[in-house]
Amino acid sequence: MQGNLIVGGKIKKNKKMKNKNILITGGLGFLGSYTIEKYKKHGNKITIIDNLSTNTISPDDPMCDGCEVIIQDILTYKWDINTKFDIIIHLASPVGPAGILQHSGKMARYILDDVYWALEGAQLYNCPLIFVSTSEIYGYRDKAVMLQEHEDKLLVGDFKVRNEYSMAKLLSEIVISNTAKVSDLKYQIIRPFNISGARQLPDAGFVLPRFVTQALAGEDITVFGDGEQVRAFTYVGDIIDGIYLTSIHDKNDIWNVGNPLNKVTINYLAKRVKELTNSTSKISHIDPKTIYGPLYAEAWDKIPDPKKIQTKLNWKVTKTVDEIILNVINFWKNK
Repeated sequence: MQGNLIVGGKIKKNKKMKNKNILITGGLGFLGSYTIEKYKKHGNKITIIDNLSTNTISPDDPMCDGCEVIIQDILTYKWDINTKFDIIIHLASPVGPAGILQHSGKMARYILDDVYWALEGAQLYNCPLIFVSTSEIYGYRDKAVMLQEHEDKLLVGDFKVRNEYSMAKLLSEIVISNTAKVSDLKYQIIRPFNISGARQLPDAGFVLPRFVTQALAGEDITVFGDGEQVRAFTYVGDIIDGIYLTSIHDKNDIWNVGNPLNKVTINYLAKRVKELTNSTSKISHIDPKTIYGPLYAEAWDKIPDPKKIQTKLNWKVTKTVDEIILNVINFWKNK
């Protein structure tokens, strides 16, 4: 048990995770930037591969000081037996409604090709692969219920564009798990729920930075549909803590990483953003298809059950919904 690693919600350095050579794909993106910070702070050498398609920080950002930054598509990066990685953290992926729609019809190939590439590296170096999947693999539910890792009903087979992303992530999990059954592959699979926090960009369609930037600009806060969609917003730093804890866990496993205490409707989120920014903006409801086109589909309601990572790895959450909103407000106020 790693129970002694967490003090007041903070993770102490662990001797198992020191002086490691870590490869992070998509390291200049939203989640990647926090991953860099975490593993650098804990005394590791970082190599980043990023094609700058969804980056939130630049290659010359001070955050990247001391890192090797490689700007290219990961499929063009050739594994070299002389470059030994101790862990591969695979984050690179299309993200957000805009990214999903942009790659319609090609997304499954992109995601799966990248996973096979990451598996090749993990097997070459005999190192663990940490794969960040998605909570969308749980599929549609009649109502928002607590979701556990061992759910036997995952995705339903409809033909929405959004499902191409979810199906590809689920198939990636299956490929990784099955590869481990016939090899010595070591892996951890992360299923994050509604990651939120500073640096997340509104352009990809993420709701919280969109609401905050609209409120600060005095524009209408635009809620998609009736606004009764349920989300469990989880602070990005808590997600990274979960990734870190799994990277020092020895047994192959799958983990929900999400905060069920932050379960709110999108209407509630819009209301709190307006209040916490002291904005004069109006809250309006619109059809998202007027922005993203007829292929847009809303994500299903989903609430995580993080009991497994809490009990086995002593993972804890640190921020309420209001604290996450304020974190995002402060970021955009200083931009």
